[in-house]
Amino acid sequence: MPKKRRVVVNSSVIIALAKISKLELLKKLFGEIIIPTQVYEEVASDPTLPGAIETLTADWMRILQIKNRALFDELRSEIDIGEAAVMVLAKEINADLVILDDKLARKKADLLGLEYIGTIGILILAKKKGLIKSLKEELTKLRNKGFWISNKLLQKILSEG
Repeated sequence: MPKKRRVVVNSSVIIALAKISKLELLKKLFGEIIIPTQVYEEVASDPTLPGAIETLTADWMRILQIKNRALFDELRSEIDIGEAAVMVLAKEINADLVILDDKLARKKADLLGLEYIGTIGILILAKKKGLIKSLKEELTKLRNKGFWISNKLLQKILSEG
């Protein structure tokens, strides 16, 4: 059973992992994940979106409402709604980890003292824990589904193991 951690996840990660049929990695790695209502609404509002059905039905995803509207509004002026909500919620519940991909959002996470990882980091962690067979195969699938990974980054990741 995974160690109990408070992990808040953004919609882009849910969608990306769902596109390659690896959304369950979040459950396997963390047990339960937490998403703000804004992320839930973003993913679950369109049943044709990858991850929508899983988000609507997953008993391992907990949905929480943010309270600090001032911080949300401040962050929202610079980053997407979901990312802003993820960071506000992470601060409110003293999360151990936020999972998001956007570069600017990561800079904001740094400023807020939040530890973060992204979709690629999830796949690397899953490989280290033996939850996926081939990191290269999963990263290739991700790229083929429109997730941007530079050739340089891909080579770096694969050369590191």
